[in-house]
Amino acid sequence: MDKKDKIEEIFSKTIDISPHSQVVIKVINLLRNEYVSIDEIDECLSRDKGFTARFLKIANSPYYGMRKKIKTVKDALILIGLDTAKALILATSTRYLYKQFGSFEQKLWEHSLGVGICSSLLSVTTGFVTPELGLACGILHDIGKIFIYNAKSEIYPKIYEEILNSEKSSVELEDKILGCNHTEVGAFVAEKWNYSDEIKNAIQYHHTYPYPNPEERLYRDICNIIRVSNQICWELGIGFRRNIPSSIDSEDINLDENSLNNLKKLFLNQFKEQKNFLFE
Repeated sequence: MDKKDKIEEIFSKTIDISPHSQVVIKVINLLRNEYVSIDEIDECLSRDKGFTARFLKIANSPYYGMRKKIKTVKDALILIGLDTAKALILATSTRYLYKQFGSFEQKLWEHSLGVGICSSLLSVTTGFVTPELGLACGILHDIGKIFIYNAKSEIYPKIYEEILNSEKSSVELEDKILGCNHTEVGAFVAEKWNYSDEIKNAIQYHHTYPYPNPEERLYRDICNIIRVSNQICWELGIGFRRNIPSSIDSEDINLDENSLNNLKKLFLNQFKEQKNFLFE
């Protein structure tokens, strides 16, 4: 079986795993249209009460600083802004892609949430991209791991254990053991589900350094932000703590050591607050 066939097999084992998958696909297709209306999104989300409840829980978290409780999808879209709401919908969708949700799955999800929050903060600090784009790309950067885990749930935690204790990257070890890696699987999913070009590139190239097409400044910048956020989360043990010390390429996003340390403190506070709220 060649690499393309392996990726397609992994994808096919996740696509119909839950009744929520169809609303996820419909919402993602809606969001590819930059002119989509609030009413269209509201009508689509409202068909799935479980999805709506999860989205509203995230929208009501302290991270967004709303003074009054958001009770409807439409209120959320208006109060927190359409761009932020789109990012949150994508974040909500990943939660429903797991076949089950035990401790390993929660760690994967926590790591993606952490990279999303950290990328949003780095986006504000650097001014390279919007915080909404940073949030969406960060949360979705490892979506390929969800698909691999669903297809290979009996061996992927063991592969991950090796990743945590090895100086080799996750991409190297996945390629060696599975014949493909999470960036390739994620890029396949992003193409199938019509994610924006910015998100597609962040998923495919967040482990690639330097970015292969340096003249594409926006894509290069978002990939650098995701890579640095990923490194920060590994160092701080967000989701998983890697036993090999992480190096942080902060110079690639023009962040000095003092600014980096301040950002870590702010990030940890925001992440803990968001995590506690979501898992209470």
